[in-house]
Amino acid sequence: MNNLKKVTMGAVAVSLAASMAACGDAGTGGSGGKEAAAPGNAGADAAKSGKQVEITFANWISVEDGTKEAYNQLIADFEKKNPNIKVKSIGIPFAQFKDQVLVSSAGGNPPDVSMSNQNFTPAFAGAKVAEPLESLLGQDMIGDIVDGSKAGVTINGKVMAMPWAPHPSALFWNKNLFKKAGLDPEQPPKTWDDMVAAAKKIAALGKDEKGNPIYGIGENGASDSYTGNMLLRLAYTYGGKFVDDKGAIVYDQGTGLKDSLNYLKDAINNKISPKGAMMKDLRPMFANNALGMLIDGDFGRTNFRSMSGKGEAFDKEWGVTIVPAGKSGRSETVFTEHQLVVTSGSKHKAEAAEFVKYLVSKDAMAIYHKLNGVMSSRKSIAALPEMNEDAYAKVFNEQMKTASPMPSANPKFDNAMQVSTDMIVMVTEGGKSPDEAISTVIPKIKELYK
Repeated sequence: MNNLKKVTMGAVAVSLAASMAACGDAGTGGSGGKEAAAPGNAGADAAKSGKQVEITFANWISVEDGTKEAYNQLIADFEKKNPNIKVKSIGIPFAQFKDQVLVSSAGGNPPDVSMSNQNFTPAFAGAKVAEPLESLLGQDMIGDIVDGSKAGVTINGKVMAMPWAPHPSALFWNKNLFKKAGLDPEQPPKTWDDMVAAAKKIAALGKDEKGNPIYGIGENGASDSYTGNMLLRLAYTYGGKFVDDKGAIVYDQGTGLKDSLNYLKDAINNKISPKGAMMKDLRPMFANNALGMLIDGDFGRTNFRSMSGKGEAFDKEWGVTIVPAGKSGRSETVFTEHQLVVTSGSKHKAEAAEFVKYLVSKDAMAIYHKLNGVMSSRKSIAALPEMNEDAYAKVFNEQMKTASPMPSANPKFDNAMQVSTDMIVMVTEGGKSPDEAISTVIPKIKELYK
């Protein structure tokens, strides 16, 4: 099993406190787009002073190979449009991100702006790290958020993060392996059962010419919260639900979770999917013809081009389509969303808000979409022709229509998702039945939520 490394909290507090100390006390605002400044914004007064403000931005995209170039171009464009605001990057690996931001903020040195996602934002809100955004961003921008994304960042009636890139997951299929398995390489599976059958045929190929194992589909099996998110996605496919309308845990009710665990047990134990895999393991496998199918986000094309070593030429070897419908009767996926938080401890909230406005603006999304294929969480931008320029973009915009927000209002949601992966370990490595795994783990999740 692949496990998240635990963060040494004291060391993190010291090192991050030093790196996140902001400098300067006045500056300018400027959105870099068409959005008007929110009422009461101090950015205009700061602009008159001519002084430069440095804001800190905690993020993981500046330290990941697939997104470094996009990050550099975004910062350069923002600083060109806003010469009185300097952005200092605090790059943190994703696996350590939530803990480091929480520790640094608790120590009195929060970043001005922090990346977040559907798992982290409830924890940031619960720890009072996140600032409500309605007054900072303005109602026009808040009202422009895609409904599913807005629901995922609204906690106790307040918008606590600005959705940036929604990342709905779609189904990628490897045409080379489809052909070798006797499947039509130009026809992806139309139903969930068709997908499972195709995965079994591809896995039956056994090994490639170099003796490396070939798997039919990649399902996450590591002990991390992202794997918990993907288990929840499977449960939705099988008709399950995590919480009811009042926020009470109902994950163990019905057969959705049990059916999901049975599917994973069969897939992993019969070597249709690799054991204990993280997404960072599955992506290069797909790009190197060791994995027949993978449900992944809109940045997949950029990743696969790079990991295959073939660049754009690799596009001929795979296709992408919406996730096949299962027991629920619809194409089920979830927003594995990148979000943006203005911290409550920021000394430069006006400038931080201008940076957030820029990152979700038309200009910024044009850069990010061109380089990484990401979609926009804003209705007005998602509908633009340049965001729907090819079949690839259209698939993900179509997938957004049935993507579900994470039921993540509880600050312990991220913890619950990680604990839920114990059920996968129990059924795939511990010899337990799904019923035994559910009866052992769900009470622990319910205890977390008390």
